[in-house]
Amino acid sequence: MPSIDAIYELGISHNKFGLALPDGTPYPEYSKNLTAERSREFLTHFDRVRDREWDQCSFLDLGCSEGSTTFEISQMGSSTCGVEGREDAVHRAEVLKSIVGFDNTYFSLGNVNDASSYRKVDAIFNAGILYHLDDPVACLERTTENARLFVYLDTGHAPRDESERQRSKFAAKFGRTFTIDYKGLELEAVDFAEPGNTAEKQADGVRRGPRSGIGNSNSVWLSHQSAIALMAKLGFPYHETIKDYPKIPRLRTAFFRTPPNPARPIERYLRPLEQLLPMPARALRIRERDTAYLRKVSQPVLLIGQEPWISQVAADLREADIAINEQLALDGGPIARGTLNEATKGKSGFVAVATDDVIATIRHIVVLDRFDYAFASFAMVRQAMQLA
Repeated sequence: MPSIDAIYELGISHNKFGLALPDGTPYPEYSKNLTAERSREFLTHFDRVRDREWDQCSFLDLGCSEGSTTFEISQMGSSTCGVEGREDAVHRAEVLKSIVGFDNTYFSLGNVNDASSYRKVDAIFNAGILYHLDDPVACLERTTENARLFVYLDTGHAPRDESERQRSKFAAKFGRTFTIDYKGLELEAVDFAEPGNTAEKQADGVRRGPRSGIGNSNSVWLSHQSAIALMAKLGFPYHETIKDYPKIPRLRTAFFRTPPNPARPIERYLRPLEQLLPMPARALRIRERDTAYLRKVSQPVLLIGQEPWISQVAADLREADIAINEQLALDGGPIARGTLNEATKGKSGFVAVATDDVIATIRHIVVLDRFDYAFASFAMVRQAMQLA
């Protein structure tokens, strides 16, 4: 099993959710969100129709990114395959697999618009992918053709009325509303704007957002009721709505091919991942690991931040004998991607982030696609100390 230091060779993580590593820290280290809630829901509701031992069950995770959820839903010992359309994410998932040691978890490169990306399994985890597609109906057709017992659907849906549309955080991205005739079933839908430039890499080096659709400038969101009606027509007539986030709107729904038994909590995982350390111990361990790595490679860092964090982190880096090749102090308030773009043009190598919101800053840096790795732990420790 390779050292956790292998993560530094992967570049900056694109993942929104964190995976618990064997040392009790998450990857990416700045993540506040783990996927445990959704993965536990998936396993809990699948268990309502499960008809064989856990180690005989098989799952498919569509649009798995770097595999955080794929590993989470593997914790009962079931064979789990994550399929992802971006090659660099699949590479990260494979390296993470070698670190956490889940031999029953697999990854493949494939676009969910292609039938060849699917396989026959007991249940499919379809989360955070359907609302990035221009043909969600075809995806649900393939999902139901390949899921023997259960489908977990977590996706954005067309607003239920004009008021919900206007209140949505994505109000500006919604387009025309229309209906789709699917074999006599009228499905309500709305257009949604994906990034206008469909290229994965642009001429100036900026990449397409890694959590956007692949190759399409428009996606289609079905209404929740239409998705329920379509799933019933496709052989999954039983459903239960698990979560509803009207601000998006986004809902999590469990679909069953046969009548489900009452839900019982998953009391323990048969093959659990490591438990995360509490803060601030977690941040301190990450900083210790980052410091050791930076000393080993002897490369300076570009420090980007805002006061008071940038001065504090600069002092910590110097105390740790880590060289700073340049220090960029940006104006206060949320840092816009355009501001970072202008400030970092022509720069590369390692970057240390010292802002009030390291997550938002690093997500901008990911899209700018200029740096080998971004270190957040130095700011995280300072912020954890302030909160303690």
